[in-house]
Amino acid sequence: MFSAARERVSTFVSNGRSTSWTAREVSTSVHVLVLLLTLILAGLSDDPKTAFTWSIVVVVAALVGTVPQWNGNALRLVSVLESLACVWAVLQSGGASSPLFPYLLAPAFSAALLTGLPGALLGPGFAGLALVVAGKVEDRGATFAAASAQWVLLSVAAGLVAAWIGRLLVPTDGAAEPVEASYAAAYRLLAQLRPVARQLSVGLDPVTIAEGLLQTLRSEYEFESGAVMVRTGGSRLVPLAHLGGSREDWDIDVTGDGPWADAWLTQREQRITRQFSGAPGSAVVLPLVIGVRTFGLVGLETARRDVGVVDAAQMSQVAAEAALRLETAMLFDEVRGVATAEERRRLAREIHDGIAQELSYLGYVVDGLTADASKHDEGLTDELRSLRREITRIVSELRLSIFDLRSEVDTHGGLGAALSEYVRSVGQQSELTVHMSLDEAATRLPAETEAELLRIAQEAITNARKHAEAANLWVTLVVDPPSALLRVEDDGRGLGTGRHDSFGLSIMRERASRLRTSVQVEPREPRGTRVEVVLGGPTGSATRLPDVSSQPHHTNSPQGLEELPST
Repeated sequence: MFSAARERVSTFVSNGRSTSWTAREVSTSVHVLVLLLTLILAGLSDDPKTAFTWSIVVVVAALVGTVPQWNGNALRLVSVLESLACVWAVLQSGGASSPLFPYLLAPAFSAALLTGLPGALLGPGFAGLALVVAGKVEDRGATFAAASAQWVLLSVAAGLVAAWIGRLLVPTDGAAEPVEASYAAAYRLLAQLRPVARQLSVGLDPVTIAEGLLQTLRSEYEFESGAVMVRTGGSRLVPLAHLGGSREDWDIDVTGDGPWADAWLTQREQRITRQFSGAPGSAVVLPLVIGVRTFGLVGLETARRDVGVVDAAQMSQVAAEAALRLETAMLFDEVRGVATAEERRRLAREIHDGIAQELSYLGYVVDGLTADASKHDEGLTDELRSLRREITRIVSELRLSIFDLRSEVDTHGGLGAALSEYVRSVGQQSELTVHMSLDEAATRLPAETEAELLRIAQEAITNARKHAEAANLWVTLVVDPPSALLRVEDDGRGLGTGRHDSFGLSIMRERASRLRTSVQVEPREPRGTRVEVVLGGPTGSATRLPDVSSQPHHTNSPQGLEELPST
């Protein structure tokens, strides 16, 4: 459990600077201090010549004990040998009155600090055994026995203190920064980011920056369709922004062959001659690079017969100038996402460990009162049972709220998997019959977009479950980046007058606004409510599915994208 891999024992942070002592440094310092104390006592003893002569043994033992290569069991063995060497020097330099006794503290402290509790006991244990045997064999008397016991116990105490100090440490590998220093570095970076972010001309929204890049390129070089693709979690390329008419199907697999993979690997623009809308045209793929790392690609298609070498190079220069802004915004977005997810998990823990536990306990109290009241007052018993059912309902709602808070879009599973798991859980914990229709393309939406769509779906499903008095729920998800459609329908009592203290619809609209779209809430025929969000086109436009509410089914048919041919 405790090993020499634990290097950091203390960190002091002051004015943004950190200073650390390693366990090895503390061990060596203790050896030196105890050795100096021993030599001073040797000089003050009744026979300094003999004491200094045998202190050479202690000095040699100290030199061996502070070799930095000793680790684990080897270090424990060295501490035992140090203790035995000290015992031998004590026996030869005066016995009970030997000034070399204090050195027993050093190997016990060092071994315990670096290897844990066994190191605190092994050295003093063997030293005590050796002293007992020597006292019996040479009949050194009670004075020697008392002195031996005193110093052995003191060395055990020193070892226990060192082991306790070791337990307070955070194990790290020798190269890792201390936790406190990492927090100090994070604080400095965030403190610098706050004023800088306020001065940025376009803020730190990746989509805004990506759309701005496409607008800049279009203002200088005409093209019919363009998209910015970036690499996010799970080593996948997702469309961050799109501009122009209906895009062609692009094969954006950067691990295979083709212009996208070539641009990614070579970090140079790729020009392609191809058929565009039935007529000769051309396309260009521009890499987005930070340092030596490619993090995204820009694809542009134009009806022009060819994009010249000069034009492609100038386009690449425009993309390079925007790369730093875009990567900075993506990093900030990632940090914000991590903070949001952690806060949601914290709230879920607080609800579970707080009000949910208290309500469960209150339910048991009501059960007890019901049992007592059943013997005397049947009317009170019915009221208590009604109260118990209400408590059970509230606890169930809290459990679903905890599940909502802890639901996240997995890096590898995607939005469809997360939504399917949530819908399945709702179906198991409610009286609703849930029908799921899922159609996802091979590519994915940006992580932030997926998260917002999941939260909108959760809110719409929660409203239907709690307020609609519905028997059926239909959830439809179609993803074909950068387009997507999310639809939640129920056969409940339909739209009613909203309460002044209800914020569900407002929250859904705020989330949709962040995705640059809107939420459509409308009656469903013959009864019920439909909630719909459309990405990649005007809400309520042609991007719609046939009405599936009367044909419950579950589909998952990824749609591949055709390869963008190169010349």
